[in-house]
Amino acid sequence: MRYITSWLLLFFVTGTLVVAAQSGIRQGDTRRGNPASEVLAPDFIAPSLTDDTSIRLSSLRGKVVVMNFWASWCPPCRAEFPLLVKLYDRYKERGVVLLSLNLAEEAETARHFIQQAAPPFPVYAGAVAAAKYDASRLPTTYFIDRAGRIRRRVSGFHPKRTEVEFSSLIDELLAEPAPAAQP
Repeated sequence: MRYITSWLLLFFVTGTLVVAAQSGIRQGDTRRGNPASEVLAPDFIAPSLTDDTSIRLSSLRGKVVVMNFWASWCPPCRAEFPLLVKLYDRYKERGVVLLSLNLAEEAETARHFIQQAAPPFPVYAGAVAAAKYDASRLPTTYFIDRAGRIRRRVSGFHPKRTEVEFSSLIDELLAEPAPAAQP
């Protein structure tokens, strides 16, 4: 009996650790130095969901870009949205662009959410961009330096960690010298 109890306890503890580890991965996957690090960000054109304009990622070279993939049906994305507004307000005058890319829903559904949330930044359709980036988990945020290189990808949202982490990453990218102009 004692032998069975020991095995059951070991099985329970192992199972608990596996579940906890998986939960932590879902909460936020920060990849520092991941294989994509320092790779030139793939270019794309994304149409606006609020007007008749579009944006080309390569047109933002020379600026730090925070590129966020989200959907209105995603609870962590909705929870993260006020943080993105806060970061936008804090960094917009310092040459940081928040590129908000909506995924996996009808344009009207996205527009309805945008109308309710009233973000101070433009929101674009992200399907074309998502095909070039790993945005399989939402929210996913890419940090792109002034030279147009992907410097970090963060998947998931963890309220206590994300604001500090995002601010730190943006400050780090802003502190780097601007790339030399191409002839």
